[in-house]
Amino acid sequence: MNRRKIQAQLSITELIYNGCFAAANFLSVFLESIGITAGQMGLITAFVNGISIVSQPVWGIVSDRIRSVKKCFMLCIAGVAVCSLTLPALSQGSGPWRLVMIGMLMVMYFFFHPSNMMMELWLVRVNDHPKLKIPYGSVRSWASIGYALFSLAFVPILQAAPLRTIYYFFAVFAAVSILLASRVPGESEGTKQKQERQRFRDMPFRSMLNYWIIGHIIFEVLYQIPFGWRVTYMVYAVKEFGLDSSVYGALMFAAGICEVPMLLLIKKISHRTGWAWLLLISALILTVEYSLYALGHSVFILFAAQLLRGFSYALYVASRYQYLHRLAPEGLEASTQALVNSISAVVNFVAAAAGGFLLEACGTRSFFALLCGMQLISGVFFVGLHAVGAKYLHQIPKSRDCMLNLR
Repeated sequence: MNRRKIQAQLSITELIYNGCFAAANFLSVFLESIGITAGQMGLITAFVNGISIVSQPVWGIVSDRIRSVKKCFMLCIAGVAVCSLTLPALSQGSGPWRLVMIGMLMVMYFFFHPSNMMMELWLVRVNDHPKLKIPYGSVRSWASIGYALFSLAFVPILQAAPLRTIYYFFAVFAAVSILLASRVPGESEGTKQKQERQRFRDMPFRSMLNYWIIGHIIFEVLYQIPFGWRVTYMVYAVKEFGLDSSVYGALMFAAGICEVPMLLLIKKISHRTGWAWLLLISALILTVEYSLYALGHSVFILFAAQLLRGFSYALYVASRYQYLHRLAPEGLEASTQALVNSISAVVNFVAAAAGGFLLEACGTRSFFALLCGMQLISGVFFVGLHAVGAKYLHQIPKSRDCMLNLR
């Protein structure tokens, strides 16, 4: 296999695929543009995100059973492309048509949420491939570049065209991603992963329920609630700083570009610190970011927060998949990741439904101060998880780079 050719193909796939993420992050702006209130937006976001409670375990098990995250990625993106084409027309209706639109959003996210998990696991597998050893960060950085560039490109486009047209772009990026992914060799070629399909009844799902995975599920829940609220209600923070929501894309561009240097350095950093430390640092940086939304007043502060957002997200997205991949039982890597994502989604479903009403009740500044405190709690819990596991329970993860050495 030609290592450089495969790396280039994966990089281009990531670049285009993240046009979908740039489009997806306009969901709250899109909903606001059609007259959805903050409380209603919270409920819609809850149902849209809640679909991943079912979708991620389904696709995770399918992936482990057929032993191909690439095939599952392509199937998921195909579903996204079909669904997104219907949304612009449905959004122009009222009454029952609004309900149909929300239903179609849920179906689209049934495919979209797992597609990201599949892509990340694909990169982890080619990183661990004995012949390829393609660095995760070198490919994943193109995802951040694509996300940043397309986010910025959407600003003038959506100032000239209705916001609903964002979903036509969504469909185009998804379709091109399928074509690109189909040309990349399967991630299991030449490895022990290339085996016969597993039978469902023979898959050892109980082995996933150990101290480290259960502890990480709790950490993910504590981490994801404030993170999810920030994504959904960022548009209100922008307005609190006296800016129009049309600059939202420029902020995402700034955050996306700031991910790139961290992703390029992630291999060197992780060799020195291990993946657990990177997760903790990510939580602490997010704590500072949320405090800027709560206390800051200038545009400079708002853009400085995007610097922190880019650094923290790069650390988080790189380390969480590597961390869980190494903790997971052999042959159940996708199922383990799906389990964590699904349980986090259950909690986020309830949290998202309440988030909009909470923001309306306490105000934007106080809301982001609350997020700051919640994110700090996630970091404290993570430290406690590792301290108790190592010192009192003598639980050591099977991979040393997943240990938070506190000595």
